[in-house]
Amino acid sequence: MGRRGGAMRPSIALATLAASLLVSAAAAAAQAPAAPGADVSFRAYVTALRRADPAAAEKFQALRDARERSVAELHEAEARYAASGPELRTAFLGKLRSARHRYAEASLAILDFLDDRDTKTLTEYQAAIAELRALLEQRKQTRAELESLLDRE
Repeated sequence: MGRRGGAMRPSIALATLAASLLVSAAAAAAQAPAAPGADVSFRAYVTALRRADPAAAEKFQALRDARERSVAELHEAEARYAASGPELRTAFLGKLRSARHRYAEASLAILDFLDDRDTKTLTEYQAAIAELRALLEQRKQTRAELESLLDRE
């Protein structure tokens, strides 16, 4: 019993490690199920982006396609890892980590793209707001001048 108990401890530790890795990989790859209108929203975004900046739309589409491929690779690596016996899991661990790494890189690339687009949009909006404020100030001054003309008469 002493030998058997000792032999099982590494297996239990390995199983615990495998379970924790699977949970962390699943959490990293977790995606909410696509909402019924998600594909429609995506297409609408790409269509609007294509009108405003065709090159950016192509880049976004390529980034999204790369992310979808990385998600598929991650799910495949997770399935292989989960299906392998405890003895083989260490062989699949490197592939699982690589798949997680590619998923994270692809997801970060999309976030970087969206951050850049949003920063550019904010800058444009801030410039437009500054122009509108200047116009309002100019009209305020014109209004004051015209009202003073009315008061003089």
